[in-house]
This record gives sequence, structure tokens and C-alpha cells, in this order.
Amino acid sequence: MQDDRLIIEEVLQGNKEAYSQIIQKYNKRVRLLIRKMIGQPHLEQDMAQEIFIKVYYHLGDYSKSYEFGAWLYRIATNYCFDELRNRKRSIPVAEVEIELATSHTPELEYLAKEQKVFLQNRMMTLESKYRVVLELRYLQFLSYEEISEELGVPISTVRTRLSRGRAKLKNAITNSGKGGDLYL
Repeated sequence: MQDDRLIIEEVLQGNKEAYSQIIQKYNKRVRLLIRKMIGQPHLEQDMAQEIFIKVYYHLGDYSKSYEFGAWLYRIATNYCFDELRNRKRSIPVAEVEIELATSHTPELEYLAKEQKVFLQNRMMTLESKYRVVLELRYLQFLSYEEISEELGVPISTVRTRLSRGRAKLKNAITNSGKGGDLYL
């Protein structure tokens, strides 16, 4: 396949068919990202299509100083975050009824509470610089940029602390002997 920048130039000059090369190259990875973030495979294709349409209409905004794949993944990630936020705001009644019928047994509530307490205890063993970044990312769902602004540190520092924090938390869980069900 051609270099992404050349393909984008062709598309911007009016060759709309050239965009299919971009879709072909990145479709599998975008769908995998959607699957990991959203967790609903039946929505994967539609969401990927929406993302590629959004990218197409914003190709003029793309700066060649960035790698195209990273730019596209940022758009895809933001789209997924928006989708998750929208779902939190409006949960269909059928989903609420199913959730009420299946997830509020005393046993499941006890196990969820126990798991939450266990995870909180393990997180408290981490240095504060790692714990804070993990909490901002995974409990408050902030983007790397938002965390960077909140803490006043560069984005590269946020990435490093997240990576090390996850590794340290995973290690703390594994060493406690209760690692089975928790995924990091």
C-alpha cells in the first residue's frame, strides 16, 4: 500500500476512491479498538463506519507533522469515549430491567463489594503518583490530556505513570494471591 500521506493528498485532491485504501489498512485495528473499549461486537461495524466517515470529513484538519495512524486512533478513541458517555446518560429501560433482574442478588453484590474493597486496598499500596493517575484514568475516565492538565505534568509522564502504575497494581494483586478475576 502507498504511504498514508500520499493517499490523503489524493483524497484531498478529489480522488475519493483512494480513501478505501485507508479503510482497508486501518479497519481491523479500529474495530479491535472499538471491541476493547465498548465491548459490544454487534456495534463494531457501524461504529467503525461512523469513525471512518468522521475521519474522511476531517482530513483537511490532519497535520502531516503527526503520524496518520495515531491521529486516526485518537479520533476513534474520542468517538468511543463519547459513545460511552452518551450511554451513561441514557440507559434504555430494557437494559435497566435486565440488569435489575440479573445483577442485584445478595451474593453478587457481596462479591462485587469485596472485589472493590480488595482493589482499593491494593491501590492504596501504590505510590501516590501512580495511584492518582490510575484513579483519574480508570475511575474518572479522563483523557491523557486532561490528566496532564490536572496534574501539571507532560503527557509522556502521564503515559509512563499509567504504564508503571498498572504493572505495580497487577504485581500487588498477583502477590496477594487473589489475582484470578481482576483484569488490568
